[in-house]
Amino acid sequence: MPFDYPWTDASGDAFEDGFLKFFRSARETWSVDAWKLPLAVVLDGQPVGVQEVRATDFATAKTVETGSWLGLEWQGRGIGTEMRAAVLALAFEGLGAVAARSAAFEDNEASRRISATLGYQQAGSVVVAPRGSPVRQDRFFLAKEDFPVGRWPVSINGLDASRPMFGGV
Repeated sequence: MPFDYPWTDASGDAFEDGFLKFFRSARETWSVDAWKLPLAVVLDGQPVGVQEVRATDFATAKTVETGSWLGLEWQGRGIGTEMRAAVLALAFEGLGAVAARSAAFEDNEASRRISATLGYQQAGSVVVAPRGSPVRQDRFFLAKEDFPVGRWPVSINGLDASRPMFGGV
């Protein structure tokens, strides 16, 4: 289970309700001081995952965090790396972030590989208990200058009018 909140345990209507609640909450609780931007990942017209970028006190700290979910059948194709690279480009190039953080449970080797590919460095570990049992979660840090700009071409359009919503640039 790769998530702090075990939403993947739900099924049927409970899963759908939790999914919708998450997205509504991101919109309803948005503020300049604390925001979450979950983005749909679509491949050939089909939704395959979600990539989120979020921040608290972005105007001062200029640091974002990322989190994602990618359907099992789409894993192992490089999509996870591309989707995280896209939000990092948005953060660094579009919003002026200076750093990014991410995390992965000790058994989530795919997420750890994505972090390494994108230039993150391990930055400690914590123990969390999303299902009531302790599990190690490794933390990762990426400075803007360590992000391989241009390796994954990203085009950002229409951001200028929205910048103030993120804490300005």
